[in-house]
Amino acid sequence: MNNLIFSLNSVVPVFLVMSVGFYLSKKGIATQSFVNQATSLVFYVALPAKLFLDVSGSNLAESLDLSYTAYLLGGTFGAFAGAWLLALLFVKDRSAVSAFVHSAFRGNFVYVGLPICQNILGKEVIPSAIMVITFVLPFYNILATIVLSCYDPSGRKVSWKRLLKDIVTNPMIAAILLALPFSLLGITLPYSVEKALSYLGQISTPMALLFIGAGIRFSAFAGRMKWIVLGSLYKVVMTPLIFVIPMVWAGFESEQIATAFVLFSVPSAMNAYIVTKKMGGDDELGAAVIVATMLLSVITMPVGIWLIKSVGII
Repeated sequence: MNNLIFSLNSVVPVFLVMSVGFYLSKKGIATQSFVNQATSLVFYVALPAKLFLDVSGSNLAESLDLSYTAYLLGGTFGAFAGAWLLALLFVKDRSAVSAFVHSAFRGNFVYVGLPICQNILGKEVIPSAIMVITFVLPFYNILATIVLSCYDPSGRKVSWKRLLKDIVTNPMIAAILLALPFSLLGITLPYSVEKALSYLGQISTPMALLFIGAGIRFSAFAGRMKWIVLGSLYKVVMTPLIFVIPMVWAGFESEQIATAFVLFSVPSAMNAYIVTKKMGGDDELGAAVIVATMLLSVITMPVGIWLIKSVGII
C-alpha cells in the first residue's frame, strides 16, 4: 500500500494541475490566445531560466556517465525506429506517417517528466535528468527533422544547416549551452542573478502544466482512432517496457533507471504538435496522440512507479 501511495503522490499532482488548466480552458478563462502568449513566456524565459540554473549549479564533469548517456541515446533512436516501422506497417495514409512517428517517440520530459522525477527522487537537481536534458532533447530535434523532412508535402529535403540552427537557437538548448561553462569550471553566479533566475524558474513548471491541460482538444480523435490507440500504447506502454527493463540487468543505478523510466513513459511532447504543424505534417493526428498519451499515462505512470518501487529499484 505504501508503494502505491508513493507512486500516486509522484504523478497525481502533475495531472491535477493539468486538469485545472483544462477546466480553465473550458470556462473561457484560459483562452487560446492567452495560452499561446503565456506558453511563449514559459518557453522563452521561465523554462530556460530553470534549466540554466539547474545545469550551472550541477557538477557535470562528475555526473557525466558515458554508458548511461549512450544508452539513453540508443534507446531514443530505437523508440524512433520502432515508431517508424509501426507507421509503415499500419498507417496507410502517407501524409500521416511523420505525425504518427513524431508523437509516438518524442516524450514531454521537460514539462511533465522533470517534475515527476523530482517527486520520485525527492530532490530538485538530478544528475541523470541533466543528462537527458543536455543530450536527449537535441537528439529529439534531429530525429524529428529527419522524419518530417522525408514526408514533407512540399518536397523539401533535410537541411542540416537549418537543423543545426534550430538546435542552437532553441531557448532550452541555448540555456543549457550557456550554463555548461559555469558547471564545468565551477563558476558561481552572483547572488542577485541566481535569485532572479530562481524566481523565473519557479513559475515554469506550474504554468507549463496548466497550459498543457488548457490545450487538450478531444475533437482531434475523430476518424483516426486505430492510429491514435496504436501510437499511444507504443509511447507509454511499449517503449518503457522495451528500454527500461534491460537497464536492471545491465546494472545501472536506481536514479538512472527511474529517470529513464520517466523519459520513456511520459506522454508525447507538445512540441510534437508544434513542429509537425510548422513542417506541414498531419498536426491533428499529432494532437490526438498527445491527448491520448496524457490520458493513458495517468494510469501507466503510477503503475510503473509502483512496480519499480515494489522491486526495490527506488
